[in-house]
Amino acid sequence: MLSELLGGAPVRAALVIYDPPTGTGNTPGPERGRVRLHFNPDRVQVGKQARWDRSRAPSNGEAAQAQFVGAQPRTMTLEVFLDAGDFRSSVQDQVEKLLDCCAPTSASTTAKPASAPWVRLEWGRSRTTAFLALVTQVDATYTRFGHDGTPLRATCNVSLEEVGGSTPRQNPTSGADGPVASHRVVAGDTLAGLAWQTYGDATRWRAIARANAVDDPSRVPPGTVLVLPVLEEQAAEARTREARTSGAHSDEARTAEDRTVGGPA
Repeated sequence: MLSELLGGAPVRAALVIYDPPTGTGNTPGPERGRVRLHFNPDRVQVGKQARWDRSRAPSNGEAAQAQFVGAQPRTMTLEVFLDAGDFRSSVQDQVEKLLDCCAPTSASTTAKPASAPWVRLEWGRSRTTAFLALVTQVDATYTRFGHDGTPLRATCNVSLEEVGGSTPRQNPTSGADGPVASHRVVAGDTLAGLAWQTYGDATRWRAIARANAVDDPSRVPPGTVLVLPVLEEQAAEARTREARTSGAHSDEARTAEDRTVGGPA
């Protein structure tokens, strides 16, 4: 259920890779793959800059008034740790997926203009990091190898830069549904069934369809990875419960303080 997803086991992060848009559009193409992080990042650095012009006339001793020039794209750096233990996929394959994000796709090279894949960090309800971006740099360090030289462990420092423009987000800050988990479709799955398992309400299948741009809910092939979004009203209820709990704790603290002040010396 949703309450378990919100407060239970941690949601595994993944870097979702999309085909770039065709032509000069600002909507990414279909998902072409994803790098599932074997361990969630310990640190993610997000930055944004604005450009200001302070040109002034010669011999003017006063500081010139700043004039806004424009906003720079959001940037993000994160460390991706990959380990080939257990059932995890090949470390080399995952690293190659990251490296390929620094080069134009063959389809875009043919269709023009050439563009590298677009990516997005999908990590539960995180909104600050869930923007569409381009990979600007990947530094992979292999730290463990098999007897035949196969890399078994790697640490990758990945730098991202926001695509920019009015691009749609899977996890917007405007209060719409945001992803909390994902589900790989198997034979027999239906959106209504997933909605019942996630929200306890089969009629909420439209939220799943909307979050994944599914036009025909009866034609979702096995193997498709679906985002299971948090519904806004349920997120609001969680925030209300948290506020009430915080308020109750504050009342208890004030009561204890009053007893201390008003009690015998």
